Amino acid sequence: MVSLRVIDPAKPLSRLPDRVLVAGGSGAGKTTVAGKLAALYGLPRIELDGLYYGPDWSVRAEFADRVAQAAEGARWVTEWHYPEVNGLLASRAELLVWLDYPTTVTMTSLVLRTLLRSLHREVLWSGNREAPLRSVFTDPENILRYGWSTRHETRRELRALARAGAAPGAPLDMLRFTRPADLSDWLIRRAQETQETQETQGRSAGASRAR
Repeated sequence: MVSLRVIDPAKPLSRLPDRVLVAGGSGAGKTTVAGKLAALYGLPRIELDGLYYGPDWSVRAEFADRVAQAAEGARWVTEWHYPEVNGLLASRAELLVWLDYPTTVTMTSLVLRTLLRSLHREVLWSGNREAPLRSVFTDPENILRYGWSTRHETRRELRALARAGAAPGAPLDMLRFTRPADLSDWLIRRAQETQETQETQGRSAGASRAR
């Protein structure tokens, strides 16, 4: 069991994280945010969907083992998404970014994303493509039906962890955002802080060489 420690997004992080999880419902933008954090902190990405899906949307039997191997890495960013590996990833992570957006926001994003992928026949993991939009009426596993039926799952899981209290080991720091605009502001501030830190280090290194 991992305990959570909620931290204030308005304050600077006490340290730069080496391993980051991004949580949120389908359509919240976890993959996009993970990519931005990877660029911001220079973290390798663990692409969970690529490890999970084989051809024809089959599930890879070795998924959990491959995630466990990747999670042993010193630095990474990935998504909180698959229940069978969430606990493992949380036990290794140093920061969890929770995109706790309203259902109207996530479902609108999910519909638009699915529509574009379907219209453009976008190739996804292992050569898979989104099913035609009409499958929402016939396929119980259609992504839109999945997104709607699981829209509260992440909130339930993380609130349960937050209520669980202390657990052995250091708690997992968690940032919670309820609006995409708040997340964007936070990312801008972190990018500015990172740039200022790098400039300060550069000046210090230059001064040392001058001496």
